[in-house]
Amino acid sequence: MTEKGIEPDDPQELRGVAFPASRAAIEDMAYAVAEEFARLGHDESWLLRVFRNPFYVGPHQAYRVLGGDAVRAIVRECLQAFGRGRLDDSDAQEGA
Repeated sequence: MTEKGIEPDDPQELRGVAFPASRAAIEDMAYAVAEEFARLGHDESWLLRVFRNPFYVGPHQAYRVLGGDAVRAIVRECLQAFGRGRLDDSDAQEGA
């Protein structure tokens, strides 16, 4: 592999960009994160650790902006709707 410097207009260079978001957009993002991980089978304590951990920038921003009580309510709502045991294999063929 050839080493070359990054050109200022290189479209392949990874760039992080911060932008302001409304409270509603942050709440929507929190719901999306909680739903995704609930569907993957994670429990409430695991999800809350993600929101509290600064390593996870988006969820942690939601935790800071919305507060712990609101995030806990979002997580519980998503777990109730999409939590463990809700897998649907009705399309699976018998014997397959």
